[in-house]
Amino acid sequence: MDYRARIIGPGTLRLLANNLPDFEDGETVFVSIERGRSMNSHKHQFAWVKDAWQNLPETEAMQPYAETAETLRKHALIACGYHQVYTLDCGANATAHRVKAAMVSAEAGKHGYAIGQVRGPVVTIWTPESQSVRAMGGKRFQESKTAIMEWIAGKLGVSPEQLRSNAA
Repeated sequence: MDYRARIIGPGTLRLLANNLPDFEDGETVFVSIERGRSMNSHKHQFAWVKDAWQNLPETEAMQPYAETAETLRKHALIACGYHQVYTLDCGANATAHRVKAAMVSAEAGKHGYAIGQVRGPVVTIWTPESQSVRAMGGKRFQESKTAIMEWIAGKLGVSPEQLRSNAA
């Protein structure tokens, strides 16, 4: 179980949840602390992604994932393993193609981007993890930021350090 909490006084945490866990009075629980992320780091990521997107080589800029800076970021999240994936067996290849079209459309509407693949009667759908402050803590955000920076830098043929400094 993961819950967000706010410090409300010395040694006192208040859980921020609509459905609190079922604790007994006096029960001891273990808590691991993960600090939130820096908003400067959050803003920096969106700045360098936009800058990188504007400077994609023509062969990359023509790819479907490079339609916007946001689709580039979300595709990079999927490519780097920061995604949800599910698989459906549709029973037939033709059915799988129809299901893929519908599912990619529905998931893209929900997550802003989705990738689908058909292999025989099986459809696989990938959606990017949300990098919202609420959905992703500071450590995981920094890990995902570093991973997508390396992936996008590879598409541009530059080093991640160049991307980092260009948007600073």
